Amino acid sequence: MPKPQPIKTIIPVKELESNEFTDVVELERIVTPDPEKRVDHIFVRRRKICKSNPAEIFSTEEYARFDVAWPEENKEQLKEEVKEEQNVEVKNS
Repeated sequence: MPKPQPIKTIIPVKELESNEFTDVVELERIVTPDPEKRVDHIFVRRRKICKSNPAEIFSTEEYARFDVAWPEENKEQLKEEVKEEQNVEVKNS
């Protein structure tokens, strides 16, 4: 019995954004397409500046790597409808 094919689910990527306590500054972004896997490999280097406590403002640098899937291509499949006609005779008694 063949193995069932796994269902591909695309998980949306939510990137880090600035808010009232933290500033996020993107320093570098590298996008590398991968046609074999049909994804874009994204590498991001960013600096986070924490300003929640004005006496202790500090910054950290972080690296993030994630993949973004390419949109599915529309494949036009021509399907011919097969109609079978059957003649049925009904006898009324």
